[in-house]
Amino acid sequence: MFHSHQRKEGLSAAIFGLWRNWTIAIGFLAVLSFVSPLISQAWLAPVCIALFLGLQWVRAVMGNQDVPVCSRLYKEVSVIILVITCVVLVRYFLTGGEGAFELTGQPVNSNGPLFGILISAPVTALVTAFFLLQKREPLVCQLCHLRYGNVVKNGFIGTLYQREWRYQTRLLMGLALLLGVVDWTYYLSHYINVNLNRADYFFFLWLPLALYVISLVYLGWRYYSLWVFYCHNDEGHLVVNPSSTTVRFLVLFDDRILLDIRRTDKFFNNGAVIKRFDTPAVTTLPYQERYDAGRAAQLFQQISGIPGAEVRPMYDSPDNVTYRNIFHFFAFVDSKELVAGSKLEGEWFSLGELRQLMEQHLTGNDLNSEMARIYRVAMAWKTYDREGRRLYKIKHYRPTFRLKDIRGWDVDYNDGHWLEVGRLNEDSHLFRIRRFMKRLEKKIRRSTPVTNIFA
Repeated sequence: MFHSHQRKEGLSAAIFGLWRNWTIAIGFLAVLSFVSPLISQAWLAPVCIALFLGLQWVRAVMGNQDVPVCSRLYKEVSVIILVITCVVLVRYFLTGGEGAFELTGQPVNSNGPLFGILISAPVTALVTAFFLLQKREPLVCQLCHLRYGNVVKNGFIGTLYQREWRYQTRLLMGLALLLGVVDWTYYLSHYINVNLNRADYFFFLWLPLALYVISLVYLGWRYYSLWVFYCHNDEGHLVVNPSSTTVRFLVLFDDRILLDIRRTDKFFNNGAVIKRFDTPAVTTLPYQERYDAGRAAQLFQQISGIPGAEVRPMYDSPDNVTYRNIFHFFAFVDSKELVAGSKLEGEWFSLGELRQLMEQHLTGNDLNSEMARIYRVAMAWKTYDREGRRLYKIKHYRPTFRLKDIRGWDVDYNDGHWLEVGRLNEDSHLFRIRRFMKRLEKKIRRSTPVTNIFA
């Protein structure tokens, strides 16, 4: 199956969704810069708080789309607005008394405006630099990968979102540095805080707005070009490439897992192929919307030559964009001898050895995602109830995790609720407040119909 029409719609929504993310997220910063010269400085902090809450509402609505939405830029701008709010409040209370002076040496005019761009520009430059230099994957990306599975993380959409987030963040940092230098130079050399003249309005209001509009045009052209490249209907593009389904089996015996070093990972940014440890039981089929345990057991026997293995579903990694999904299964065998005489080649590793391989980045991306999901779901299921309350009256208690116990567990790894419990539970900070906010977000999502703007 090619699914050319559906794939074109999905790719279109994903690509132009990046432009929409920039329009909305940076639009909130543009609103702050536009409004601040028009209001007194006492109202700037409430405006920042309102913008932050509005952006969280937008994030909740955007999470209810057919195509996975990258929330990383929204998260980044949310942090920027929070920092701006803190700076505004500190500045307001420190300069509220008589005799206070501005950096220009002029007395503070409490009835005058506080120009948001003078704060937001340096704050944005610092926050974006922090996110660009951050080596650890942020929580918002971890939750997205766990929610949507391996295909979104390791496939075309994940690569596209990662690349374009970095590009947009660099662009945002460059614009912030430009505005910061220009506006602070004007503020220190020419601004008089008695009243606002045309030059003040130009530098503090119209210039940030003009750069925002120019960025919309520029990124609109960029993403239109990407859309033409990836969605143009010829044989060199993703729209007409055959869709496929990958079926993976983690082969387990007692407290060990079977791994094969002959597997390879392909890194899409440079095309390099690197040897990685991975499960030897992997096969690719024509696209299948569903793949149950019965068919999986027959398939495992066919590719391994091992009769009577207990095959259980783990979880699914659907992909409604490129139609290349993955079905993950457990395959429990009763003895090593069955594997030794089979079609599978590999060595048995303990959990400790597997952990060392993962820490040294010697395991495949799919295997890393599978083990992360198994661990998070299992630990949440063993530690908390579905409401996030501790099953044991011991704070921060962590039960044991062993490979040989997986066969006896009755937990649905496909249930995303356990992933949420693992993040939001009684042992997490501000549990009740965060749980209330999460429930509010879910109500917003339920009240918002699932949409596809290209349908």
